[in-house]
Amino acid sequence: MNRRSVLKTGGLFAGMFMAPGALTFGARRAYAADQFVHQLGWIKSIQFGGHFAAIDQGYFAAEGIEAEFLPGGPGTDGTAVVASGQAITSDSDVEGVIRNRIGGVPVKAFAAIMQKAPGAIMSLASKPIKTLADFPGKTIALPNATRPQMDVLMKAAGLDPASVNYVPVGTDPGMLAAGQVDGYYGWATNQGVMLKTRGVDIEVAYMNDLGLPGYAGVLYATDESIDTKSDLIVRWLKAEIKGWQWFLDNPDAMAKLMVDKYGQRGLDLKAQTVEAGVYKDFIPVGDAAKNGLLWIEPSVFQQGIDFSIKAGDLKEGQVKVEDVVTQKLIAAAHGK
Repeated sequence: MNRRSVLKTGGLFAGMFMAPGALTFGARRAYAADQFVHQLGWIKSIQFGGHFAAIDQGYFAAEGIEAEFLPGGPGTDGTAVVASGQAITSDSDVEGVIRNRIGGVPVKAFAAIMQKAPGAIMSLASKPIKTLADFPGKTIALPNATRPQMDVLMKAAGLDPASVNYVPVGTDPGMLAAGQVDGYYGWATNQGVMLKTRGVDIEVAYMNDLGLPGYAGVLYATDESIDTKSDLIVRWLKAEIKGWQWFLDNPDAMAKLMVDKYGQRGLDLKAQTVEAGVYKDFIPVGDAAKNGLLWIEPSVFQQGIDFSIKAGDLKEGQVKVEDVVTQKLIAAAHGK
């Protein structure tokens, strides 16, 4: 018998030995779990370990929530899934939430898993790219969407953006290992781990350290959901906080759970274990170290808005910080 069958049966047996009024209460208890669907920004892997730790350790069940996490991947549009009501929440980054608002999609950030974004320019240790001053004359594999941000950073440093040769980037960082490019943009927790497990010695220049503001794993929902389902989202966040803490305390066990039970088929245990160990440098740091896991600060989004204006993606006054982020849900989840 599965858990739901046990709950149903328990409710029926309870009704047989209770007064009519108590039977109604017992049935309500049996069906109390609230459905909560989250659209993942990528495939099910250790990157999302805290979500599945909260399932595995019963933290969602303790909050009366039946949580589901839809896999993402190439072609998955989390914003569309949330806006259509197929999921309550999804994850992005500061720029992504701001971009949605510019496009007229009424979504707002309410928590952030990674306080430091793992997006970085990686280079071979033998030919390191450490600062913006190292960029001129180099060939960098970079997503087209990141190009305007890089141009702003270069100009702010007094450098000519045209002095860098940018080429399209793929999900496999092998082009860096093969020497086809001098720098490769990716996540240090993903492509960086790939390179290291292949024995490639790399230098990592994080975009945050180069001057780009932002979190990663930014959780967002529509304005309507935040207004009408705040209690449910707060309960979900309480379980999430516990799940991510369990992951941080048990990285090796979480990696095994993802490979054996929760992750996409074909995950490599060694790579997942190595990646699990690096999240301690991204999740319980910064604002989260001061205020608790998944904390979010509006000031980071204001920096993102200011940066988007400099990049030419946004006009002055077009979007306000209160349009793109709220602190009330994570504050409530932490009892503040």
